[in-house]
Parts: sequence; structure tokens; C-alpha cells
Amino acid sequence: MADDLLNLQPTPDARYLIAGWRRQWSDGGEISSGLPRYLIDKLQARRIGSMGTDVAKLCYPFQVPGTHDTYRPRVSYRDGLPDTDMRRDNNFFDAGNGLIIFLGEEPWFRLDIYADAFFQAVKQLGVSHTVAVEGYNGAAPPDMERSVSCIYSQASMKEAMDKLGVRYSNYGSQGRNGPTIGMALITVAHFQHPELEMFRLGAMAPMYPFLTSNNDPVGISRDHRSFYDIMRRINSIFALDVDLSELHRLGQAESQELMDTLEKIGGTNPTARELIERARTDFNYVPFEPTVELDPALDNFLEDILRNAPGGDSDN
Repeated sequence: MADDLLNLQPTPDARYLIAGWRRQWSDGGEISSGLPRYLIDKLQARRIGSMGTDVAKLCYPFQVPGTHDTYRPRVSYRDGLPDTDMRRDNNFFDAGNGLIIFLGEEPWFRLDIYADAFFQAVKQLGVSHTVAVEGYNGAAPPDMERSVSCIYSQASMKEAMDKLGVRYSNYGSQGRNGPTIGMALITVAHFQHPELEMFRLGAMAPMYPFLTSNNDPVGISRDHRSFYDIMRRINSIFALDVDLSELHRLGQAESQELMDTLEKIGGTNPTARELIERARTDFNYVPFEPTVELDPALDNFLEDILRNAPGGDSDN
């Protein structure tokens, strides 16, 4: 049964896991699908396994009417013969330095089976901290830091989450709302795996409720500024050193392009200008400032200096 749920190659013990999903509901700015793929490519992460055949057979439909091949399993042929078996892509990658990256497909059925495979992998790999990255669209000012929301699995994590510059989500508390796949797995972790820590960082990618003259959405379809603002937080809490300069540069360029587009639209459309201005006025976010952890020896040294300074607390 274990092989039917999960197939993993032996790998050095891991500490952290970044998880995202293709073909999922909460993929605004392509954050959930795009950020893990960006990291896999940038860090040259090595594929070490995937969820097993039970997940592929039980958690997905063959197809959804009206969507052509969007939800059909992947397959390939060579010279008329099947070249690969039908598959679903729920893969784990080793990025080195204790970091595992997961890029999967949101399940349609049997969340229990999917969650069993996911948390079996977390335990088998020795991962202690897992973050799900997701995104949603909204009228966010493109030149400002992205608003990042958070949910987390265990109350003991609150102090660490407080340092990340996040808004805590009250999603579902005022009415019926279904969870994203990241939210669902965190709920499972909370009630069934209290020994594991998992949290979700969800960023708002700029998208405005009107179209350009070419009927294209006015926004950023793949928001590298959201990638950047999420990774700043992950670098900090996981003590990683992923170089974010490229994300910063791409994010600035995309944001400036959208700013120019909004200025043109607002210059000829008073209703659009009012919406753009209101979005900036109403925008709410918590800025993130990385904390600097001093080496204990240096901390004690500085404390000794202060204690022995004139007017300090020295006993002499």
C-alpha cells in the first residue's frame, strides 16, 4: 500500500518543504504553480519521487466536459506506440541544503488519500516545517509590497508567524467557504498530525476588473513581485540564502508596466480612475522587515559592554 501512495528515492534528511500546485483554484499570479517551478529550475533541484498510483487513480477525473484536454492525464507516444504511462504530476524535488520542493496537481476527489500521501512524504523525508504557497487576484497597487495572508497548523507557531509581516486569515468564519488545497492540508495537519508544522503564505497578485482594448485582463498574470515577497519571508524563517535579485528585477519591470497601463486607462476613463485610486486608498498590508538574529557569543559581548559602560548596571 505504501508504494501505491508514494514512491520516493533515498535522499539526505530534509528540514523544509515548499509546496505548490498546478491546475488549482488558488493560483492567482501563478504563484502556486510558478514559484515552485522557478525554484526547481533556479536551484537545479533533482526529482526524487512522486505520489503513487492510488493517488493518480482515485483523486482525479479522466476529463471534464467542455475543457478539452485540460484535466486529462498526461501521456505520450513514439512512432505509434505508447511511450509513457498515463500519469499525474505530483513530484518531489531535492534542492539541497535541506530544502525539498513539491509541485503537484490539486486533487478533485479523495482528499484523505491525497493528504495521506503528502504527509507520508513529509515524515519519510524528515521534514519539520512545510509552507504552501498560493495566490489570489485583487486590485493591488502594483508598485507596493504585496499583501501576504497566513494560516498555520499549530498554536505554538504563532510567535514565529508574527515575524513574517502577514495578515492572519479569518476565511470561512463569516459564512460557508471551501478551502484551497493548501488550507485543506493545513487543516488535516492541525487535527491529525499535531507533531508537524505547516503554514500557508498567500499573496494578492494585482488584477483589476476591466479589460484592455485587446480584451486582455489588466493585471500581472505571473507576478514575480509576489514570488519575491513570499520568498523574502521563506528565506527568513527557514534561514535559506536563495538569491532573490532576479525576482526583484522582474517584479519591478512587471509592476512598472502595469503602472503605465493603469495611468493610460485612468487618463481616459473616470470610472476606472476612481477604482484605481480607491484600490490604493483601501489597500491593506503588513510590511515585512527581516529580523537579525545575533550570535549568542556576540550578544553576550555587547551585553557586557553595556553593563560596564558609565551608568550601566556593573556591580563594580
